[in-house]
Amino acid sequence: MLNTMFDLSKNVHTFAVVAILSASACNGTDTVAISVTGNTSQSVTVPTATEFTVTLGTGGPGEFIIPPQISSTSVRFLDAAVVPPYTPAGPRQRFRFLATTPGKAIIVFQHSYNDRSVEDTVSVR
Repeated sequence: MLNTMFDLSKNVHTFAVVAILSASACNGTDTVAISVTGNTSQSVTVPTATEFTVTLGTGGPGEFIIPPQISSTSVRFLDAAVVPPYTPAGPRQRFRFLATTPGKAIIVFQHSYNDRSVEDTVSVR
């Protein structure tokens, strides 16, 4: 899927921006948006049977490993893609998930170039 990404200068400061967006499966109007910078953990509640995305930006070489680690069957990984806007600092990856059953899942996004990770907790209701 995404085995290699752009190799940029190691002098670029590394950053991660996480945006979690969810829309209610019933009417598509309820939206939750959360942004996290760096390795900060974030928690979000998502309704059952709802698709949601996590978008990560990273400066410099490497990518976030696909698929991410998921601690529970409450959340299922669907796919990942490189998404715009494309910046000199590095590509952005969008990960899509489905909230399958009530429960709690921890999603860990591990970076391939350095030992950095982003960890989010998703409560499915």
